[in-house]
Amino acid sequence: MIKLAPASLASVALLLISTATPAAPDYIPAVWRQQSLEFAYQGTATAYSCNTLQRRLEAILRSVGARDGISIVMQRCTDQADAYMQIKLESPVEATEANIAAVTQHTRTDELVAKVRHEALATPENIERFPAEWKTVSMARDTTLKLDAGDCELVKQLRRDVFPRMSIRVVHDNLRCSVAFGNLGQPQLSVAALVPSPLAP
Repeated sequence: MIKLAPASLASVALLLISTATPAAPDYIPAVWRQQSLEFAYQGTATAYSCNTLQRRLEAILRSVGARDGISIVMQRCTDQADAYMQIKLESPVEATEANIAAVTQHTRTDELVAKVRHEALATPENIERFPAEWKTVSMARDTTLKLDAGDCELVKQLRRDVFPRMSIRVVHDNLRCSVAFGNLGQPQLSVAALVPSPLAP
């Protein structure tokens, strides 16, 4: 029989505990920030139908943290490689004092609409807070997005015009969108996005 010294027994016990209990993720207190964004898609290699473009946009935006209920109003779209739209969405931001102050500033119009609808506007004291976490999203490897080489230009334009307005950090950017030779494979872009954790309501 092999006898272990007390120090060795302690090491084994710690090892068993560490392997049996995975480390809890670091949750970040967050609030929803509502935004209205203008977005123009101009493709040189890929033309979408208006409905397909809208579905693609909604899927990508949800994957990087946007809340269900995204509104995309096509103001110019003719089933060609040229479209202009207004996107309204809510996405997480860290519940810092500055962010909470920003999202609870209301215009006179907001106040009038809330009064007519008998709704209470969010204040720093009652605004909804929820747990969020940083998640790495790969546009090429996320099978739920079902993106292919033809989506390269769309991802590139979102990366330039929309992602900087959300809680998103670029992790890997190797987008190769080519008009002359065709896009080289799926869009090679990975980002870290602040998304609601599974514990969020």
